[in-house]
Amino acid sequence: MPQRRIKKYIQYIRNFILNNLTDHKIPYSAQIELTLHCNGKCSFCSIHSLPESILGADMTTEQIKFLIDQITDLGVLALSFTGGEPTLRKDLPELIYYTGIEHGLMNGMATNGYLLPKLFKEHKIEGLDYVLISLDYPTAELHDKMRGLKTFDRIIESIKLANKQDVKVIISTVVMKNNIHLLDDICQLAEKLGCSIEIYPCEDIIRDFQNKSYQIPDIQEMIPDISIWANQIRILRKKYRNILTDPTSIEVVEKGFGGYPQYSQKTLRCHVAEAYLFISHDGFISYPCKIHPIKRFNALKYPVSTIYNSHEVKEIMKMHDNYPFCDNCRLGCAIASSIPTRWKTVYAKYIKGFIDGGLR
Repeated sequence: MPQRRIKKYIQYIRNFILNNLTDHKIPYSAQIELTLHCNGKCSFCSIHSLPESILGADMTTEQIKFLIDQITDLGVLALSFTGGEPTLRKDLPELIYYTGIEHGLMNGMATNGYLLPKLFKEHKIEGLDYVLISLDYPTAELHDKMRGLKTFDRIIESIKLANKQDVKVIISTVVMKNNIHLLDDICQLAEKLGCSIEIYPCEDIIRDFQNKSYQIPDIQEMIPDISIWANQIRILRKKYRNILTDPTSIEVVEKGFGGYPQYSQKTLRCHVAEAYLFISHDGFISYPCKIHPIKRFNALKYPVSTIYNSHEVKEIMKMHDNYPFCDNCRLGCAIASSIPTRWKTVYAKYIKGFIDGGLR
């Protein structure tokens, strides 16, 4: 295991103690949306329907580095890049190096994989710990049709290239009505390729921008029966050790966040405002989360630490998932960012995942 990764685990324990025993809060992870532009047209995603007035405000390289500096100073240990499609940015290798090597942060990236072979062949990607690659079907014909891009073969190539550069690959599968019967085949493919896999159900994600919202009109036709999904994942976990979707995540997805004051489940409250720092492509931080931004702060104008430690944000943190829009939320980003806040869920997700071999 790399020495810098061991150091980050030790620092995580420090942050965990501070967050649980003192009033001094530190986000466990951060994510920067490098762009909203995307070369795919996924059937369940509304990004490709956004107007250019929203798409055209990406930050510069120096602005992103400015924010990475502040994220590091805040004490954050892990930073990932997302989009849109982050591999569309020409400065991506530079940003990865700046994050993982110059600042020593654990660094990951979510991608559709289409441009990854070119990226790996043209650059020695230093500082990248993992890539989260979308793969929803076990065959090229089905996957490429859903994603609107001929990316299946490039994903397979990318995984092989990533292994050569010692970059861990995690397959991310969106479960829909028309692929839930193929999950065993997808898990088998992931195992054959030496990859871990996260398996979450398709969601009705509404993207709010000022006075207009964007969503897929027929998304309900794609969302699977959640109880069937949950039972299927529990069965598959007994067969495949590379599945990272843990029992806590399954329960939260099945029952949902929210339900205040009785709550839908007692296992995990949403800590996304406290534990996860998301910076959008235009440099704004949204609270309590990127999906339901009731407050937005310009991180290019105000220091990230000032925003995070402000009275307004502290009050939002105290609400957890008590907002009406939190009811039945089961988004993977909210679950993943909340899991590091409690020892029981840390053990179930990360320690046991490491012991089982999925996170090595």
